[in-house]
Amino acid sequence: MTVARTYLQVAALTLVGLIALIPGAVSAEIKVHGATTVTYGLMRPYQSEIEALAGVKLAILPSSTSHGLTDLVQGKADIAMLAEPLADIAAVMNTRQPGFIDVANYVGRHVADAYVQIIVHPRNPLHTLSNAQLADVLSGRIQNWSEIGGANEPVLVVAEPTSSPHRLIKDALQISYTPNMRVVQNANQTATIVAQVPGAISYLTTAHEIPLRGKLVFVKTDLRLPLRLYLAYHKDAAEPVRRVVEAAQHVGKK
Repeated sequence: MTVARTYLQVAALTLVGLIALIPGAVSAEIKVHGATTVTYGLMRPYQSEIEALAGVKLAILPSSTSHGLTDLVQGKADIAMLAEPLADIAAVMNTRQPGFIDVANYVGRHVADAYVQIIVHPRNPLHTLSNAQLADVLSGRIQNWSEIGGANEPVLVVAEPTSSPHRLIKDALQISYTPNMRVVQNANQTATIVAQVPGAISYLTTAHEIPLRGKLVFVKTDLRLPLRLYLAYHKDAAEPVRRVVEAAQHVGKK
């Protein structure tokens, strides 16, 4: 009996091991946290396809690039969604908290692309802005749209300071944002406020597939800011994690 029981236990363990090697049979749940641009531009719209290719279930939590990387480092996430290169965001975070992350222990993979867009309320008659006008509006030098030929509406800059588009625009226009900006936490909040407040202005990206997109005006500008989307993971991550990243890259580059 003892020999038979031992044989059955070994056989069962072997079978479990073999099943784990079959992508479609893996039942692991992979936690993916971070940038909303990656969430809504890639991971959520193509979640079922990525899950099928990787053989896992995904638990996707949108937040921001910095929050996603923090969760990865702290072990709260298996994969971080980043809207900028791993080395760049790591350098920023290590400046704030020295030694926070050793990039040598992580891998960042470019998986897709998006572009930054400027948005205003549908009632705003100004659908084209020069870079100089945009810089003056976002920095607070212009406080009423009538100053540049628009309606008599106070300017409300809506911003998500932890987001990559926020930093890309700041660097491209070489500005400091107005201290009176309305701070939000994600793209859905951004869209909601801009859709409700006639004088509001903010930004989204082509990756933000949100319900209110059709109710906003996308301003024509000379800015063309590509936003490369990344996934990051620990270099010693388990095989299911690597399969998710490879599947996302396959879907994102199609």
